[in-house]
Amino acid sequence: MIEPKPRYAVVTGANKGIGLETVKQLASNGVKVVLTARDEKKGHEAIEILKECGVSELVVFHQLDVTHSATIHSLVEFLKTQFGRLDILVNNAGISGVNPYEMQGSTINWRELTQTSEMAEKCLRTNYYGAKETTDAFLPLLKLSNSPRIVNVSSQAGLLKGIANKMAKGVFDDAENLTEDRIDEVLKEFMKDFEEGSFRNKGWPTFLSAYMVSKAAMNSYTRILARKYPNFCINCVCPGFVKTDINRNTGFLSVEEGAASVVRLALLPNGSPSGLFYSREEILQNKLLHFIIFVTWFWRKPLTLLTHPLSFSFSMAEPKLRYAVVTGGNKGIGFETVKQLASNGVKVVLTARDESRGQEAIGKLKEYGLSDLVTFHQLDVTHSASIHSLVEFVKTQFGKLDILVNNAAISGINLDGVEEGSAFNWEEHDQTYEMVEECLTTNYYGAKKVTEEFIPLLQLSNSPRIVNVSSQAGLLKNIVNEWAKGVLNDAENLTEEKIDEVLKEFTKDFKEDSLETKGWPTFWSAYKVSKVAMNSYTRILAKKHQNMIINSLCPGFVKTDINKNCGILSVDEGATSVVRLALFPDGSPSGLFYVRQELSNF
Repeated sequence: MIEPKPRYAVVTGANKGIGLETVKQLASNGVKVVLTARDEKKGHEAIEILKECGVSELVVFHQLDVTHSATIHSLVEFLKTQFGRLDILVNNAGISGVNPYEMQGSTINWRELTQTSEMAEKCLRTNYYGAKETTDAFLPLLKLSNSPRIVNVSSQAGLLKGIANKMAKGVFDDAENLTEDRIDEVLKEFMKDFEEGSFRNKGWPTFLSAYMVSKAAMNSYTRILARKYPNFCINCVCPGFVKTDINRNTGFLSVEEGAASVVRLALLPNGSPSGLFYSREEILQNKLLHFIIFVTWFWRKPLTLLTHPLSFSFSMAEPKLRYAVVTGGNKGIGFETVKQLASNGVKVVLTARDESRGQEAIGKLKEYGLSDLVTFHQLDVTHSASIHSLVEFVKTQFGKLDILVNNAAISGINLDGVEEGSAFNWEEHDQTYEMVEECLTTNYYGAKKVTEEFIPLLQLSNSPRIVNVSSQAGLLKNIVNEWAKGVLNDAENLTEEKIDEVLKEFTKDFKEDSLETKGWPTFWSAYKVSKVAMNSYTRILAKKHQNMIINSLCPGFVKTDINKNCGILSVDEGATSVVRLALFPDGSPSGLFYVRQELSNF
């Protein structure tokens, strides 16, 4: 299969906060990203930070001030010359229109912060007109993409409920007749009233005034753009109250959580809705959701809900939920995969052998605000009854399955006595026949049985994905046995029966203590052979089910229980590679093996 074409993205205001994390997460998903910032020095410092995350090869810096046409033009020419098109534009650059550092102390009284005409004008010019000019300039390059995406980072502060001015509300809420000229009229009226000191009497927001109005304008512009370019996927999002400079880090969400909502929209599959406003992962729709007052955010008092429906709504239907199952999901890479998939709006069934540990994992996810998108079901991949019970649960609850991540695995060796995080010699640890048998049963036959049982539900999905979490230890170069290597490397004639023959031969040679003389791995033996089998099975599956996207990967040497946490990568980094394959867009290659984000030979 041909490797997927690289996607190219531009993120404005990306040297820190949500912007920087958006760049990092896009690059972790294999997207080539242009990180932009007004200050060249700060932009290069951001690139250095990304080097530590191992994604700098997919990121390049270019200076951009969205309020200066010359720098926008320079960036567009750079993209045109370097990449020839643009796939994703994230309009993230924004300012608050006030100075939150004007006050000392741990809390901010936003009502008391100074607002001047100059601040208001600069805020509108940056948050709305700057984003608009950047978008307009990039439209010709976005039209050259097969899957153009525009994500406008907005705020719930821009919801029409926060604007009492009847003229402004009438213009912004009239979706059918909304135009850019009419938005200009509203902004001119706001600035006139602001300069005259009458904005409070005229029904405009009385604090963070320019910020709220600029975001209302941006939300409205999103609707216009989506109607004008129906082949694009254009949405705006409030990433939540995130700890950033714009609020002096008084938010309660991390930048990782905020950026996850942005990246989810940037990577929406083809055919997804356009012209919508999301609050994190939720679409805000009239009569469905209610305005969450900003008292909690600005005055740190208990959350209050108003019962008035939002004025800002859309007629587009909500996208269908995607459903995923992750095996071995209570800890390590599995747990983080569940978390990241849920952060991308996927409804996930977290599975684990031990019910109490599975429930504990669900408890942890509540702390991230993701428990609504995650449910637990017990699963032991070595027991058919347990697999059947899970399949029936998914069938009854969801009626289909979109994503299956086969992550459950064991090492096949005895690591008792090895200290957590300490280096150890794999060759010195026991391998018994019972361990070998259990390792093959779990890592290969268990994953195979789970997959076979879920195939009928996966076939009901419009975009089925199977991700087999494997290892570089399972590359064929680690098998010296010429017969086994010949069988498994013959992709054209490879069958499940032939894999069974190889595994039987391996276990026979293990029992006879002839691994070394027969050319099998002499340490971590069953684990390596099980992963070789899993990689081979991936190729068979992809050939058999060509309407599905099925791949295997090595997530890298990650700190997990399987290696006593002596790896070099975090579980976040490991899971990112898994989630990237799970969310591959339609038309992506199938039957391949990846080492993190890089395509590899089997």
